[in-house]
Amino acid sequence: MRKEKDTEKGGQGGIEREVYCGIWPALSNNRIYGFIDALLVLSGYCIATWSYTQGSYLATLVGFKKLLIGAFLGAILMLLIYQLPVILSVRYGIDIWIWLRSIFGTSGVKVMTIIIILINFPWYAVCCELFASSMENLLGLFHIPLPEGSHLFLALLCVVIGTIIAYKGISTITWTTRVLVPLLLLVGVAVVIVGFTSVPADVIWNYVPQGADKSNSFISYILSIEANFAFVITLVGGMAGIPRLCKSEKSGFYAGVLGQGLSGSFFVVIGAVMAIAMQHVTGQMVDDPTLMMATLSVPALGLTSLLLVAFANIGTQAVGSYIYAVMLKSTFKKTSYHVLVIVLGVYVSILCVWGKIVDYFGSFLTISACIYAPLAALLFVDFFFIRKQRLDLKSAYEFKGHNSYHYTRGYNIIGFACLIGGSLLSLAIYNPVTGEIHNLHLFTLTPTGCAFLGTAIAYFLLCKLPFVRRYVRKDVSINPDKEPFDRNKVPPKQNLFAMPFIWLMCLICTFGTKLKVNKTGHKGIKPPFIVLGTHHSFTDFYVTPLALFPHRANYVSELEGFEYYGEWIYRQMGCLGTRKFVNDLALIKNIKRVIERKGILVLYPEARYANVGTSSKLPISVAKMVKLLKVPVVTLNMKGNYLQAPLWNLKKRREVRLHTDMIYALDKDEVKELSVEEIHQRLSELLSYDEYAWQREQKMSIRYRDRAKGLHLPLYQCYSCHEEFQMASSGSELICKACGAVYHMDEYGSLWLGKKEIYIPDWYEWQREQVNEEIESGRYILDIKVEVSALPNAKNFIDCGEGHLIHDGNGFSLTFYDYEIEKYRTLLWPCAQTFSIHTEYNYRGKGQCITLSTLDNTYFLFPLEEGFNATKIQFATEYMHSVTYAYNK
Repeated sequence: MRKEKDTEKGGQGGIEREVYCGIWPALSNNRIYGFIDALLVLSGYCIATWSYTQGSYLATLVGFKKLLIGAFLGAILMLLIYQLPVILSVRYGIDIWIWLRSIFGTSGVKVMTIIIILINFPWYAVCCELFASSMENLLGLFHIPLPEGSHLFLALLCVVIGTIIAYKGISTITWTTRVLVPLLLLVGVAVVIVGFTSVPADVIWNYVPQGADKSNSFISYILSIEANFAFVITLVGGMAGIPRLCKSEKSGFYAGVLGQGLSGSFFVVIGAVMAIAMQHVTGQMVDDPTLMMATLSVPALGLTSLLLVAFANIGTQAVGSYIYAVMLKSTFKKTSYHVLVIVLGVYVSILCVWGKIVDYFGSFLTISACIYAPLAALLFVDFFFIRKQRLDLKSAYEFKGHNSYHYTRGYNIIGFACLIGGSLLSLAIYNPVTGEIHNLHLFTLTPTGCAFLGTAIAYFLLCKLPFVRRYVRKDVSINPDKEPFDRNKVPPKQNLFAMPFIWLMCLICTFGTKLKVNKTGHKGIKPPFIVLGTHHSFTDFYVTPLALFPHRANYVSELEGFEYYGEWIYRQMGCLGTRKFVNDLALIKNIKRVIERKGILVLYPEARYANVGTSSKLPISVAKMVKLLKVPVVTLNMKGNYLQAPLWNLKKRREVRLHTDMIYALDKDEVKELSVEEIHQRLSELLSYDEYAWQREQKMSIRYRDRAKGLHLPLYQCYSCHEEFQMASSGSELICKACGAVYHMDEYGSLWLGKKEIYIPDWYEWQREQVNEEIESGRYILDIKVEVSALPNAKNFIDCGEGHLIHDGNGFSLTFYDYEIEKYRTLLWPCAQTFSIHTEYNYRGKGQCITLSTLDNTYFLFPLEEGFNATKIQFATEYMHSVTYAYNK
């Protein structure tokens, strides 16, 4: 409570600390509210003359019984959902406008803040106008003359007093509401008593609107529910600034629900009772409690109610000014809290001077209700389903190096698109200005309810799309999904209805390449059979479906593809998920299921793209699998796919033409009769390729300007001076930074050092020999710090921080922080178990990496030190495995 005392003294330090808690997370020792105080403040926030106005409006739509049910149940139902994100304010000690940076972006939330201020703060001008009217009405009953301009003076007086209370800080507001709210509740009770005693009770209890049309009673009832929803949902400010100062999540949540749902609704019902009673006595509905009390009771009671209702409006103005000043403070961090309170006061004053805010208030309410419903939906879905109650505070506060919520120039396009879509949906259902219903079926759910549900569903489904999920969930490391991928899930057939779109997409992606598929020996072949394809680039996935047309197939795919494009999409395309270079029995079982149901199984046995356009060694396990399955085998030897977009520079070369040899490699009898070694030999020959040799044969000129850019990644060792990791590339040249040698790449894929021609695959294989010699001499070792990212499933990567990678004659040793056991551990991959590794030269823009996999996780390793080259590590892995395999054999 020391902080509260400092604030009471009015010192700048006390005020600033209070506001500081509105910007930075409020720690437990900064929390000043228990349930009662929070309830009183939020009750004071929503108890104002506009509650009576809302009650009188509802009385024009429905009978008292329906009004009573709708006012309480409608409001509480909406609040029970709408207030749930208040939990985050208490848990993190932050304003929801800090959380909204994740939905709209760090710059986008500034725009939203200003919009909300512009469309919502006119409520307080209405409050001041009603305060002035109440004073004028009651003074008129006492025959006290008022000079010209007194209405504006009284309205501005409400602004000034409310601004002064807000200026003094939250402590003054707290003590004001501790006194004010109980007294206001007593006034409310008095109004109910006077209303029911001044007229027969059944007049109110059995009240129905005059001239009510039974045929339109349903529409009127829906309008009353909509009015309750809209009235409650526009109290967004109350859920923003107060709960962060509560001591418990329950206090913050229930204070909002009960303060706004019970106290606010109670005064709405009071307004209805008052309006019904006044109509019965005077023939005219009146929403001014002071006028009602003076008319139906004694002037002294009317005078008492005047003072308390006046304080209600002033208190609401004070609480609102504080809440919205804190909201603005979170956007304009360097601006003084006092200045922001004064600016808000000036804005309300301008509206009061204008004098027509009450006349045009319907327009403000229309716009605000249309925006608040989708805003509430976005907050709700984002909190529970997208970010699952976890926020990256460093990104929310824009710490250096933490930009998860920066999005597109500071704006989250998805969040704004859903907000606009939800607002348009509300207007498409009902025009509250003209009262025209455009869609009666959706109107049944209320425009606010539909806008809330529509926005929630749209945002949820959009975030299921992989590219949207990656865009929105850049903070995924804060709350990652740790559940391992279900390797045993039976793969579905390719979706029959999706096949036309798949083939069309493949045609579009290969358009202009003059793709030719040369089929040999395929007459009469029917599924089931296995397709083994060479693996050059992503283009392989466009060529294969066209080669197999009109058949459907299942494809073995690595999990990073599932994660990138989405598991549902990959499942519809018939993909089987696995990890590279692991012995996965679950995969073999699923492959057998595909064959047993007479399907086609496509496998790319190299398991990675070609580094320099030449084939990798075919694992003997592929031949063993063929022998096990006892079905025919078809090979696809694709040509041009690597040349079109090599792994080290994915920019497409438009000059490249594509060709595929589709060969009936083994029939069922041959699979049965040949040995594993003979099958392996035949398949190795059929799947062998050399892209640069084929380019020369075809006399295919590639004039792409930067055709050598990136080639230094697979060709990492200078062919002249033998220095490692000193190669660079630019345009059509490779340059050695150690000896200055410049290698020019011609249009046919050859490198020239002066007049000396160097064949790229020869250079590549020469490097392999250098690594082999290094291993044999005992000089090879990799000991390096790496960044570790784990991929346990098809949903997200998990940042494991910095790790330590060792690669030597014993295999791989990786020490890192394991999120599963929440401590450091070391994983080993012995040489005998590691046939090869997956290599990347610029994985998703992060640079070189290799991957090491277990059955339930794949670890992507990015270097944090010099001396790391994916190609060299691959060479070493393959050679050490071959030596160990030969020794064990």
